[in-house]
Amino acid sequence: MVTRRSFLKAGTAAGVAATVSPAGLAAASSPLASSPVIVSSGNGLPAVTKAMEMVQAGGDILDAVIAGVNIVEADPDDITVGYGGVPNERGEVELDSCVMYGPTCRSGAVASIQGIKHPSNVARLVMERTDHCLLVAKGAQEFAVMHGFKV
Repeated sequence: MVTRRSFLKAGTAAGVAATVSPAGLAAASSPLASSPVIVSSGNGLPAVTKAMEMVQAGGDILDAVIAGVNIVEADPDDITVGYGGVPNERGEVELDSCVMYGPTCRSGAVASIQGIKHPSNVARLVMERTDHCLLVAKGAQEFAVMHGFKV
């Protein structure tokens, strides 16, 4: 079981080791060095479970994380994000999502998008199919519709 404290200790040790020698990062001994770590807030436990299953089965980390996030986005009882999100002052649910893929250092995001159930999937498309890093509001919704998302 990885605790917040052990995660921070391992990260600090790796950082110190990396500054001592170029090979220090690989040499840092840590229980985290050989196992994946997926972090979430309390409402994301089903997402972490799904993502970890996919990663341990050899799946791509971005596919795994987005599949997990889709679970939370689709939950009408979760008022923090996604489909069940708290409406704005006009009574409209506006959603944001951002993804970053470490191996390529590319990112994509959408903000204030309405009517799209899985904004994380749209954020990924922004990363993969555009030169932009952020699409907002009506532009984000039009981009999503253009790529087959239903409003």
